[in-house]
Amino acid sequence: MDVTSHDRPSVPDVPQILAPKDPAQAQALEAERVLRQDRLPGFDQQAVANAHVLVIGVGGLGCPVVQALAAAGVGSIALVDHDVIELSNLQRQLLFGIADCGRAKAEVAAHRAREIAPALTVTVYRRYLEASWILDLLAEENPAVIVDCTDTFATKYLIADAAEITGIPLVWGSVLRYQGSVSVFRTGSTHLRDLFPTTPATLESCAEAGVLGATTAVIGSLMATETLKFLAGLPTLEGQLLTYEALSGTFQNFALSPDPERAPVTDLSAYELPKILLDVREQDERETQVKYPDSLHLPLSATTEDAVRAMLKPLAGECVGVFCKSGARAAKFIKNWDAVAEEYSITLVGI
Repeated sequence: MDVTSHDRPSVPDVPQILAPKDPAQAQALEAERVLRQDRLPGFDQQAVANAHVLVIGVGGLGCPVVQALAAAGVGSIALVDHDVIELSNLQRQLLFGIADCGRAKAEVAAHRAREIAPALTVTVYRRYLEASWILDLLAEENPAVIVDCTDTFATKYLIADAAEITGIPLVWGSVLRYQGSVSVFRTGSTHLRDLFPTTPATLESCAEAGVLGATTAVIGSLMATETLKFLAGLPTLEGQLLTYEALSGTFQNFALSPDPERAPVTDLSAYELPKILLDVREQDERETQVKYPDSLHLPLSATTEDAVRAMLKPLAGECVGVFCKSGARAAKFIKNWDAVAEEYSITLVGI
């Protein structure tokens, strides 16, 4: 089976005409398909064909990344995404159509990738990425490179820290409104925390601030380009930050350097979840998205001072982890009610 799905049934194989069983025929078709790329000077197509890539997040950035890597002849890809396709995704997640709404993003993306490249092997993890299993995931997959296509800084820090611990190179990208950025991080070189020591205070999610769908395609394509350059043995954006501003149509390149005072990450203990969790998602999200059955629940839309005090007072002296789907509402809850929490000696942390 060329598509392996973890925690869900495997996605259907592509039609047999697109997936010849004869290895010689498959190899000949693949060689013809990537012929123009194989002619590039200094480009090691065989290294690309032998490579295994881990793509985390199959949304606005992940869709163009998966599409480009499959088309470029990458040998195998593992996809990690817990989410399902929604109508509001389709403006920028171009691997999906209206008929796919309600289906798992990772599984649909795997099927689309195999339609592009029948020789491609795809492994699907339909799971929420957490510190409790990311190192096991990296040990199991042992990818040549990780591509971070996620959309929350909490997850991006987790991926960057795990990459530093394991020594696996990381292609990183981010997009918001009309802007995006791309870089390549490696152990012993630059790290996401050299660029952003802490989560930006003014951070908003794409759901709140908006995003131009075509901009995600630009940034995702740049991320795929950096991935292919790395696999093919070409120079990458390591030690640099490339930014794109759609309104002005300009690119800028900034030099990055490691922070000599930053201690290397050696474990993920900082990501251990607090014993008490507070879910600020809406009730329908709580029922259909990732579930934490023992968590407390207070939707951000229903927060009043009386409601917050009633929730927090019995938790005096505790550390409470606040979460939502993207992290934006959790950050807003903490900003709005941190002073009240302090009255009860409660520490609020976003997760």
